[in-house]
Amino acid sequence: MSDPASSLSAMELDRLAELAEKLRANALADAEVAELESLLAESAAARTAFAELAMLTAELRHTHGRHTFPVPTETRPGRLVTFFCQRWLPLAAAACLALAALGVWRYGPARSTAHGGPIATITNASGAVLLADDRATDASVGATLRGGALHLRSGLLELTYPSGVVLVLESPARFDLRSATTLWLAAGNVSARVPGPAVEFTIETPSASIVDLGTEFGVSVGATGSEVHVFKGEVLIKNKNEPDSLRLTENRASRIDTQTRTPTGIDYQPERFLRTLDEPGSSYRDLIRQYDPIAYYRMRITPEATLLLDVTRSQLNGRIVLGSSQHAFATGRIGAGLRLGGPAPRSYAYVPDFPKAPAAALTVCAWVRAESRPRWASIAKNWAKDVGSNRGGQFHFGLFHDEGSLEVHVHDEAGREVWVQDREPLPLGEWQFVAFTLDGSTLRLYRNGREIDSTPCRGLTQTAPAALALGVKLDASGTGPETNTPGFWDGTLDEVAIFHRTLSPAQLLALYDTAR
Repeated sequence: MSDPASSLSAMELDRLAELAEKLRANALADAEVAELESLLAESAAARTAFAELAMLTAELRHTHGRHTFPVPTETRPGRLVTFFCQRWLPLAAAACLALAALGVWRYGPARSTAHGGPIATITNASGAVLLADDRATDASVGATLRGGALHLRSGLLELTYPSGVVLVLESPARFDLRSATTLWLAAGNVSARVPGPAVEFTIETPSASIVDLGTEFGVSVGATGSEVHVFKGEVLIKNKNEPDSLRLTENRASRIDTQTRTPTGIDYQPERFLRTLDEPGSSYRDLIRQYDPIAYYRMRITPEATLLLDVTRSQLNGRIVLGSSQHAFATGRIGAGLRLGGPAPRSYAYVPDFPKAPAAALTVCAWVRAESRPRWASIAKNWAKDVGSNRGGQFHFGLFHDEGSLEVHVHDEAGREVWVQDREPLPLGEWQFVAFTLDGSTLRLYRNGREIDSTPCRGLTQTAPAALALGVKLDASGTGPETNTPGFWDGTLDEVAIFHRTLSPAQLLALYDTAR
């Protein structure tokens, strides 16, 4: 009998055994799922060896109890696999069938290459890296996509169908354009906007089929199930194990477990989905522009995913540092917002050369949403310890130490540090309008249009670093996060505006009311 693993090296077989054991233990990371899927799709020898390893593990477990199957590097893999192939060949065939069934359950029918005519067109994108058969494919605006398995490894993608259906996919996502009316979503987030019920657009997942009834909705597929959140209209959720389809209406959500296929009501969370890559106009935007900011960061999504765009004539653009994130955008207070994940992904934004405010006129305002309160979490900061004087920076706007209450520190014209602070922690999971002003004599702090603290402050220092930081505190060089207390923001920042003038309490209240 020929060796079924003859085309696999010892290293490849070792890795295959490692991935098989992790799959058995339900411990595969997303990247390892992709690696295993690719290996099995491309190599018949790998599929055979994988089935034999699975059957060996089952036999050992049956005979000796729980037992894993590491492949020792000192053993020649070919001989080992040949032995088990001779012993377990009939069982291996059954295991291959089971493996194929697993692939259908998790990924849908295998489609290793694109096929058929164009199904959808890419109408918008931001930093998109799209793979077809694990090879990079065109993700530029105007490109057309055919049916077949696709992997959005990073960035954002908007697809438009001839019927008018618009999908927004967020990385990482695995999907298949089955037809003009069907999308298979194996993993990731997608939001769908369907022009009318006549289209009957369907999103299929490992746990359910979501049939549109003329609506706008979001679907999220994870390791254990799918979630459906209906923004507008109504959808029908079908699955094989439940005879009664679930009609899910506007502002409702459901989770469907992959194992049981049972729908479970959950809280409606539309903020988890990006519904458009365009930044809409708004009365809030118009009012901000009337007040003439020196910089205004709407968090507009751009094709270049790392561009922090200033929409004023100053064009004080900055850079978004993604860290370990695939993209840095989420639903904002108005349009999109800058989503930052705290200390783990180390994502933030900065403007390397930002003009200092004059001695007695400064306002900073923003909409913020905190998911947690990291130590000294930063909203916007022009702050660093100057090597010579140990003083430097015009403002330090964020959360106080570990208490998590809103605060702002400034250096006055004499270099003394002055601060004001809220008396309670910033609420989590809620959008808050935050602002501070300095008018030459008083420093004031606002939350949701209401003044919450003030203190005398004479002027403003002109000793300051060049960079403006959002979601982090930079080091003295302005080239990276401070080592000891970087203060990464965990949540979303939106509509950050900076004025070299003092907005009145009435103007700040008008901004808050307009956005509401």
